Amino acid sequence: MVSADLSGQTLAMLALGLAIVFAVLLSVRMLYGAAAGLDTTSELADKDNFAFGIGLAGMTLGVAIMLGGVAEGDFAASVEEEASALVVYAVLGLALMWLTRLIFDRVSIPAFSVKAEIRNGNVPIAIVEAGNVLATAVMVRAVIQWSEGSLAAALVAVVAGYVVTQVILTGTTWYRVWLFARRNAGKRFQDVVQDGNTALALRFAGFQMGVALAVTAAAQLVEYDPGGDPIVQALIWGACSVILAAILIVLSLLAERFVLRRIDVSEEVDRQRNIGVALTEVAVYAGIGLLFNGLLA
Repeated sequence: MVSADLSGQTLAMLALGLAIVFAVLLSVRMLYGAAAGLDTTSELADKDNFAFGIGLAGMTLGVAIMLGGVAEGDFAASVEEEASALVVYAVLGLALMWLTRLIFDRVSIPAFSVKAEIRNGNVPIAIVEAGNVLATAVMVRAVIQWSEGSLAAALVAVVAGYVVTQVILTGTTWYRVWLFARRNAGKRFQDVVQDGNTALALRFAGFQMGVALAVTAAAQLVEYDPGGDPIVQALIWGACSVILAAILIVLSLLAERFVLRRIDVSEEVDRQRNIGVALTEVAVYAGIGLLFNGLLA
């Protein structure tokens, strides 16, 4: 039977955790609007800017996914320690999600301003960005759950792991851009998405999520040692993650040939903008990523 004191402390931690989560989610809306130089109420309700809403939804869910990794598991020894961990990870999560947008805009796809496109209501661009943000959140959550020990050491591991996630996702973005050009006589992925190809955007977002799901399986291959060097361990985790991402790329190409045999996916998605075919490809990517997790669990 649980003691009254323990029950009271548990309820206090739950209430505190919910309060912090709600405060963070409210902050996401405020910060997202401020970063874009836009009024969120006007964009969502007055202008019905769907692209802005998709971007905000991706950012909000991304931060929530990361915080879920912190909340999962046993409570800290005291309410103060639990609150400190949640607040620190909440601030870190907001910073990492903002940095993810910046890297994606300036490094991964530098051909145009993602922020400007979303301001102008470009839904495919918003889908591409949201997919990248959510993929990052899934991968960082995996690092949070994987790392143990003191808060300071875990934070170092998480930051190092985040760097690895951006290397992987930037690499997979460049791969999709290269593959698109190869399949379409040198046309640029960025130009076609900017022109409004929602099917292509959905496929890209699904591919990034598939990579993220596959990468989370690296935690099953590398055991975290609380007494070891968190940076070295994060790099080892990153090396396994790169291998898993490469395997997913190969398997996804093979799976497409079987699941979508006798269908020219380039013609259907890249040129005819067939959302049905694109979503089937998304299901293939996600399925392979989930299979990795199931087999390695």
